[in-house]
Amino acid sequence: MSNNINKMKIIKKTDLSLIKSKLKNDHINFNKLLEELINQKKVIVICGPTCAGKSRIGIILAKLLNTDIISVDSMQVYRGMDIGTDKYNIEDYGIKQFMIDTFEPDHNLSVIEFKEMCRDIIEKNFFYARKIPLLVGGSGLYIRGVINDIDPVPAENKSVRKRLKEEIKNKGLKKYYLKLKNIDEKYAKKISENDQRRIIRALEVYETVGLPFSDLQNAWKNKKSTYKAVLIGLKMEREKLYRHIENRVEKMFSRGLVVEVKNLIAKGYKDCNSILQAVGYKEVVKYINGEINLHECVDEVKRNTRRLAKKQMTWFRADPGIKWIRTDSYDNIIDLIVDILNIINNSVE
Repeated sequence: MSNNINKMKIIKKTDLSLIKSKLKNDHINFNKLLEELINQKKVIVICGPTCAGKSRIGIILAKLLNTDIISVDSMQVYRGMDIGTDKYNIEDYGIKQFMIDTFEPDHNLSVIEFKEMCRDIIEKNFFYARKIPLLVGGSGLYIRGVINDIDPVPAENKSVRKRLKEEIKNKGLKKYYLKLKNIDEKYAKKISENDQRRIIRALEVYETVGLPFSDLQNAWKNKKSTYKAVLIGLKMEREKLYRHIENRVEKMFSRGLVVEVKNLIAKGYKDCNSILQAVGYKEVVKYINGEINLHECVDEVKRNTRRLAKKQMTWFRADPGIKWIRTDSYDNIIDLIVDILNIINNSVE
């Protein structure tokens, strides 16, 4: 791991004891709770938008539950992308992190590959070892892919999309609407024959996974979890979240984000999808190319991170199974963790 990875400030040992004591006051036998979570093969998921405090809370829970963490982040899987993805070095706390620094940045990771790797880890490194799987991250599509028993709607396939746009430009949209109608009449009836964006998306999905778009949409409405999952979402008041985002972005630049991106470019990763798509990296590439100045670069990263947080919240709000916690409504981390553990306890059968 890079020396630039954050050192996490974690809770004191005395506070961990205090949390267990407070649970006892709530008539929760902590040791019995651990045993039930293991026996029932519960999977705990900590999700929510960027900068909501997922990493710290995940680490505290891992210490309390005597377990490890599976990172569910579409960019932390890449080696060398440390500062911009806000990785934390938690090895000093005796906690392992899975799905971090797994691939080089030029690896085109699919949701299905991520799902299969995570499920293998859950079985071998958690269930077999009698540990509680703890998934922590903000990549909603990847979380769904891991815990649900259907394949998720795939992310954008840029090459297929680009080709379809060029073909439509040359041959006309009507021909491709009729093509969609033959493939997926149900979805074609829902949209206008002039809706180029949706027509392209549906054809792109069909070419990528070989299934009609309407089938995947219906599958999500009736989705079932592969695991007995407890999903806990972290959120805070929007203006506070935005202040957290601005502070984090400024720290990233002061810690050497520009140098990190230059190092990745020097290794030949300039044109990789991971660099061109990730917030914090694509903007720095523009700065290095002379398209924007440093001040504009920082502002773009802040703006795009706010947009990312908004998209993440929209995604997670659509899942009625998530139990939400307002992290900014607590005066201290102890009461916050106690309430999270109460939610987990209520999930025990």
